[in-house]
Amino acid sequence: MSFILRRTLIFFALLLAGLVSYSLWYGMKADRYDETAIPYFEAAIPELTSWQYQRLRPLLSPVARKVFEVEKVRMAYQAFSRLGRFQSMDKPQFVANSLENNAELGEIEVVDYQLLLQFDSGPAAMKIKLLVDGKSYYIHHFSIQSEVFADGSGGTGN
Repeated sequence: MSFILRRTLIFFALLLAGLVSYSLWYGMKADRYDETAIPYFEAAIPELTSWQYQRLRPLLSPVARKVFEVEKVRMAYQAFSRLGRFQSMDKPQFVANSLENNAELGEIEVVDYQLLLQFDSGPAAMKIKLLVDGKSYYIHHFSIQSEVFADGSGGTGN
């Protein structure tokens, strides 16, 4: 076997081993968060999609609460009521986790998920960032995309 062919095969073997290792590592991270985040979503999403700030407020991180002190942000949140009543949710999909520095909270752990939700008006996609506080979660940021907002009136959250 030629030297170049042998090196090429070794390169592809290492590349494949790296991809398999990354996939396993990613899956273990996702499983670790899914154990606690999915039950959290099952309780929190009906509150978030009630479109009532008083029900959402206890779920928000301190930073998100400050953002919601602005009346325009609360009005934008209320505009999501155009989606109608929440009906169901597919299994949340883990995207990533990261450490972020926040001026008020210091270093915080944030977990990103994507959710597919069903409302009276049809499906909507939600991207949500959760602040991890030990074993508890708080909504740090979210956005919602839906065909309901295709007329140009907006479709992002806090």
